[in-house]
This record gives sequence, C-alpha cells and structure tokens, in this order.
Amino acid sequence: MAQQKRTIWGENSPESLLKLTTRYCIKHKEVFTEKLPCGSLKLLDNLYLPLEICESLFDICQEEHLDIDDNFTNIFADFQNSKLRQLAICNSSVTDNGMRCLLGHNLKKISITNCVKLTTQTLEFINECSHNLISLSVDNTFQIFPDYLSTANPDTEDEFEDDNQFIVENIYEKRHFILKAPRLKNLCIKDLYIVQGRNYFTVLCKALPNLSHLDLSGLMHSQGLQNLKFLLNCPNLVSLILHNVKEVKAALNTLCQMKKVEHLDISQFDELYGDFDQPSEFLEEIIDNLPALKSLDISGTNLAADYIGGRCDGKQCDIPGLARRIENPLEFLGLYKTHHEASRRQHIPALVISGNSTEEQILVAGRRYHDRPMILENVLDDLMMMIRQETCKNLEEVVDITVLSMERYCKEKKVQRYASAILYYLLPLLTQNKHLVFNVSVKQRMMGVLLDTMVEHKEDSILMRNGCMVLWQFQVPQDLLCLYERVVDILLYIGEYHSGEEDSYNQRAAVYLLNGLVCHVDGEQKKTMGIKIIDTMLRIVRNKLDWKLCDDVMETAWSAMWNVTDETPANSERFLDQHGMELFLQCKETFPNKLDLLRNMMGLLGNVAEVKQCRKRLMTSAFVEEFSFLLDSQTDGIEVSYNAAGVLSHMASDGPECWSITCPARDHVLERLVRAVNRWDINTNRNINYRSLSPIIGLLGVAHTRECQLWATWAIANLTKFDEQKYCPLVEEEGGLKHVKDIIEELISEGLENTCKPSDVNEKLLVLGQRAVSNIEMWNKRQDQLKEENIISMLESEIEI
Repeated sequence: MAQQKRTIWGENSPESLLKLTTRYCIKHKEVFTEKLPCGSLKLLDNLYLPLEICESLFDICQEEHLDIDDNFTNIFADFQNSKLRQLAICNSSVTDNGMRCLLGHNLKKISITNCVKLTTQTLEFINECSHNLISLSVDNTFQIFPDYLSTANPDTEDEFEDDNQFIVENIYEKRHFILKAPRLKNLCIKDLYIVQGRNYFTVLCKALPNLSHLDLSGLMHSQGLQNLKFLLNCPNLVSLILHNVKEVKAALNTLCQMKKVEHLDISQFDELYGDFDQPSEFLEEIIDNLPALKSLDISGTNLAADYIGGRCDGKQCDIPGLARRIENPLEFLGLYKTHHEASRRQHIPALVISGNSTEEQILVAGRRYHDRPMILENVLDDLMMMIRQETCKNLEEVVDITVLSMERYCKEKKVQRYASAILYYLLPLLTQNKHLVFNVSVKQRMMGVLLDTMVEHKEDSILMRNGCMVLWQFQVPQDLLCLYERVVDILLYIGEYHSGEEDSYNQRAAVYLLNGLVCHVDGEQKKTMGIKIIDTMLRIVRNKLDWKLCDDVMETAWSAMWNVTDETPANSERFLDQHGMELFLQCKETFPNKLDLLRNMMGLLGNVAEVKQCRKRLMTSAFVEEFSFLLDSQTDGIEVSYNAAGVLSHMASDGPECWSITCPARDHVLERLVRAVNRWDINTNRNINYRSLSPIIGLLGVAHTRECQLWATWAIANLTKFDEQKYCPLVEEEGGLKHVKDIIEELISEGLENTCKPSDVNEKLLVLGQRAVSNIEMWNKRQDQLKEENIISMLESEIEI
C-alpha cells in the first residue's frame, strides 16, 4: 500500500481529544506518573496505558521538541501496563539504559535519529528484543553499530586478552551476526563508517534473510567495500539505496546480479564521485541486467552521458544508456543535478523525473529527497530562484515542501534560511489565492515551525531578520495571538540581544511587532507577559540612553510599556520597581525635543497614575514639578499637556491628606491644571485610542476636588465629539453619562446659574458637562432615526405592487 503523502494542508478543525489530552498530560506528568527519588518517572500504580496513548505521548514530545530522556523512558519500563508497537525518537539525550525500557516492548518498527548518547549496547538490546522487528532505521546515530570486527593482526591476541575491548572486537564474528532480526525487511543505516573487518557486511547481511529494503547511504569502509559483494547475501532485495556510496563505480558486476531489485539509487552528492568511466555502457548494463527495475536514481552523476540526440529503432531517446526502456519507460528516474544538465532533455523514458530544470522536476526532488538535508538545501535554493523569477505556479506544493523541510531539519541553518525566505515571498500570494484553504490551522503550523527555527538559531542575525520579516507577512495581531507567548518571548530576545549596528533592522522589527501585539491581550496573560516586556523594554531604554541615541526603537519601547500597563496594575508597579520613573526623567532631560518620545512616556505615566498604590510613589517633588511644568507644554498639540493633567488629576483625587509634599503646593498645581484645560480646544481631533473609559469616569465621582472632575469631563466631551461612534455608547455603558448628569444637577442645585461671579472651575465644568450630554443624546437620536429609516425601508421593500 502506498504511503500517505505528508502535507501541512488540512481542514480548519481542532486537534483530536486524544492529542489534546496527551498534550496536557505531557505538560502535567503528575497526572499519570510519580517521580522517584532518582528523578525518573514511574507510571502510577493500577494505571494502564493502551498502545494509542503511549505512542501519542511520543508523538507529542517530538512535536513539542521535548527531550525524551531516561527519566521519561522509565515510564514505559512497566511492560504489562504500557504498550508500544513502534518507536520514532529524534534529537534525544536518551542513553542505552533508557532505550532498554523502550526496546523491551518487542517493537515492530524502530527509527533512531541523532541520539548521540547511544552506544553499541543499544544494538545488543535490540538483538535481545528483535523477534517482531520488521523495520530499523538509524540516521546520524551510527555509533550504535560497531565500527570494526577484529584486529588487523590476529597474533596480537595475547596482548589484549585481559582487555574488554578485545572481546568486543571479536564477538560479532564468533556469533555470526551483528544485527539479529530474523523478520527484518527494512534496514536503513546512514553514514556508517567501518574502520576494519573486511567481512563486516557479510556478517551483517547473512543474518537478515528476509531483508527486502536496504539503505546504506553514505557507507564507507577504510579497507574498501570489495565491490559490494556482500549484497549477494540479500537475494530478496527489491529496494537498494546506495546514495553517496563512492564504491558503486566498481560494483557493476554485483549490481547486475540483483535480479529482483525494483528500485535502485546510485546517486551521488559529491561531484568527485559522480564521474563514471564509460557512463553510457555502465547504465546500459544496469538496464539490461535488472529486468524488474522500475525506479532508478542517478542524480549527481554523469551516467546520463552527454546529449547525443540519437535514435533507437526510429524513436528518440536523449539518454543513451536508457535507449532500451523507450517502450517500457521507468516509473521514476532521478536526474537531479546530473552532469550535462540531463534533466533538460526532451526525450527521457521515464514517467516521473526528479531534476532541476522545471518546477515539476524540482517539486518531485523535494518530495523524494526529504531525508537528505544537503540536497534539500539545493532544492529550496532552486525553488527560491523560481519564485524570484515569478514562474512559480504550484504554491501548495512549494509551501508544503518548504514547511515540512523546516520541521524536519530545525537545526540545519541553510535549510532554514532558504525556507524562511521562500515563506516571506509566498505568504502574500497565499493570502490572495482563493483556491487555497489558508486557514488558522495551517497558519498556526507555519508560525510554530518558524518560531522553532528562531529559538534554535537565536544568535543568527540573518535567520532572525528572515523570521521577523515572515511574521510581518501574517495579519498582526490576529494571526499571531494563537502563539502569543512564544512570539513575545522571541521578540523580546531579539529586541534586547540584536541591538548592534548591523542588527538594527532586527531590533526595530521585533520591537514594532511586539508593540502591535501587547495591546490585544488581557487578564493574566497580559500580566504575566507584561512583566517580561517591562523588564526588557527598560533595559533597551537604558542601553539607548548610554549611547545617547533616541531612535524609533526607543520611542516604540515606551509605547509598548504604555500599552502593556493599560488597566494592568501589576505591570505599572513593575515599571516603578525597575526604576522606570528615573529613566523617564533621564530621557526627558537627554532628549528634550523628541515629541513622540515625550507623548509615549506621558501616556505610560497616565496608566501608572491610575493605580492607587502607585500614586504615592509618584508623590515626590521632582516628579510633580516635572508634571506641573508639562501642563504648559504646547508640543505635540495638546497631548503632552493633556496626559500631564491626567496624571496630576489622579494624584489629586486621593485628597489633600495624601498630598505629602510641600513643594509644589497642591493648590498651585490645581490652578495650573485648570489653566491648561481652559486653553485646550474642545474640538481637537486626536490620535488616541481608549479601550475603556473607567479610569476617567472614576474621576467624575471625586466631588472633593472639582479640578479632577474638570479634566475628566473635558476628556469625555472631547472624545464623544471626535469619535462619537466609539465613545458615545462606551460612556453610557460604563456609567459616565449618569455621573456627568449628576455633576450638572449638583452645580445647578448649588445655585451656579444665579451666581453673579461663579467659580471658573464650576462654570467650565457645567459647560463641558452639558456639551458631553448633548453629544451623547444627539448621537442616540441619530441612531434611533437610522433604525426607523431601516424599518421603513424594509417594510416598503415587502410591499407588493
């Protein structure tokens, strides 16, 4: 049965209940395990984990890039209450002892990739439990196989007889097997290097009578492979992969005896080993002697020979050695990076071709060579070239290959560089393409693997730049919120540690992105991440101050803190705890003419002043004098003055008894506040965005200090004028309209209208209150009128004539 094609494209549906619960259990192992004194985990007593759950635990660990170590594998040491049928373990710190816990399940399939702590002891454990083993794949963990069989000189035996090493050297030959797996059909050992033992592979293959699929890519032997004659011990092979095995050139006679082989891969990546003597004759011999051959890969070689354009029986064939397959074309032919650009030829006797001449060929190569990172680098480079030339048509396949490559080779820097560049160029096209189901699940998977890459290669400025550029291609913030904490963490890292001159783009992009995200979360999430954001942004500000540099990163850092302190008291307190006010004063003194910086800093301090427990920490002569001075500021329109008045209004709202400083005096500050409010134009159209007006509305109840009510009422009158659609209903919903009406009634009942010389504050407060009420009532009247018109229009449309 054909293997199901791996793809990132799928329905926009939530994860299965099995995956969700497994993911929870992995994060909360205490629900199904107990921790032993040695640190290992043990399955809880009287708990049974069926096969599906056990294998799902491993799948989730791999997805989350969690280390599968000995402590974790000990969970499965209970062979009665846990079950495993197959094992795929990658980039793990597991040791031989940990593997023993897993191998004891008599597995059918084992795949081990990049597990550097394993030794030949693991091979012995496999041999002990190999009765059911059908498939074994070992990639970049070749050390579990011995690299020699016996010493070069048998006469040296006495010299080593007390040395355990000598016993290891001879045991495999004495027992006549290296790997004992009588039912094994599929064996893959990549990049195995043998030091000595000429009959090494004879011993290996003779013990595997049922082997049908063999992959020895990258195989080397210091004493030579003897023309690969050991392969004759595997008469049932139907698939033979000898990619990057240089001695293939000398093994023509052996290969021609493999009569059952249907798939043969003798491709080379290194050009030095791709040159065959008499290439056409070599290829022709292969074709003539392998009657079952359906699939052949000669990528990276000269076996296609130079283009002749000859004919055979009146039919064209542009690869001389394949002339006899004109009537019976191969199902697959690998021509990727062949010499003389063979994949460009027109008449090739094969149904499917991997090559580097057309989009279709490159995509075939991307699928076929998914387990060869060096070749994938070239494939992705080819795809990148095609995208830049705007000749790319199959977006779905290109993205599929790209993202799957990123997932599989997170540690391969070049793969990630090419892949992230491809995503940058293709994401806008994906968004525009209505035929592709570019849904939330697909986006989340793309962003997940991109973040994995960025975390893995934190120090690489190119990958950090690529990563930020790709993140910008998503919809900010909507798309990024599903992975909010992970995105924030990496952006904070870039913002702080990629701050050099050569990394200026990275820092700017990261801080900009961060600022676009922080104002779209609430509650505990905003509080938790806000602490990290405050700390990092303040460190960035300190660095900029040290360099006497006020750039857009500095301004955006203050903006991010402004957003993250909004209605989050804990974050405001953190700002003060980390000496944020001192930095505010230093920035204002160092950069007095930076208006955007001042506006952002004052907006932040407005949030801090809204928090009661923070206000007493602002009550110092230095701070209050600074705010009082800024009341008269006319820079940036009214915004600086407006924010300074807001800070002081909140500080004054605690009453005269909480004004703990003598200079400047409270009355003097309030006088200056009133003078500032009177100067502002109520019709000012401002660049401001409140999500809630509750802090402002709270000041309307401060009857003991009319100046506080004055600032709040001016704010509401202004907001309901310049953005009535948003703020008129918001003022009503949050109780502001009732508060304003109460103030108006109080002022009238005090006889303001009959007073010859009313207080400036009360008079202004009354006018502003009446204006705010008028704005809201007029808006409500227009809304009611619109509703009536819509009803009439709907009724008229239903009248039959």
